[in-house]
Amino acid sequence: MRLIRTQLIEEPIMKFKDLIDKYKWDDVYSIFMQLYPDQEKNIEGYKRVFEELLTLEPVEIKMRIVIEDVFDEYDREYYAHISGKDGTLNKESDPEHFKDDEVGNQEVLYAIEFTDWAEWLAMEIEQESLSKYSELDIIGHCLWEMTFYGFTQQKIKKQLAQLEKEAEEAKMNSSLRKLVKSENGEEFFWEDKDGNRVPFLEFNNKKS
Repeated sequence: MRLIRTQLIEEPIMKFKDLIDKYKWDDVYSIFMQLYPDQEKNIEGYKRVFEELLTLEPVEIKMRIVIEDVFDEYDREYYAHISGKDGTLNKESDPEHFKDDEVGNQEVLYAIEFTDWAEWLAMEIEQESLSKYSELDIIGHCLWEMTFYGFTQQKIKKQLAQLEKEAEEAKMNSSLRKLVKSENGEEFFWEDKDGNRVPFLEFNNKKS
């Protein structure tokens, strides 16, 4: 009997910078407008960010970019949700609330919209995301996510500082317990134990 030796072929690693370097803005523009047709008024901002990404040197980070289809109960439709994973499991991150079960052994999903753009460039794209979305779709969705709070890193850092300030103030206020995103993913709220919400930042303030 002859033994047949099989060899596992690893998928090539694709980083966000690889995608940015691979395409021209005109390619990205056409797809981006299909994904986010209401953003025509802000398209010059996205173009400036894309061009800035071409000039930045990646800063290594363990995080991977994950894109998933999520159903929005508010709008009754699916949208692409972008988050990050770094190998940390739910049960490791929060052992008080997660057990050694299916959910506990899943990786933590992190919000990455405040991440430095040089670190975005160094992030790997999750293989499953690469198989489900085209490369240009991935660029478009990432551009949307990384500019959620503005078209400059200075503005994004300012918004993060405000968020951290309000988070600290919330700790001092027993009625404000947790920070949540709206059903459509476009706003942050402070939510108390009764489900009452206080707006953090209005989405309309994002693009300026």
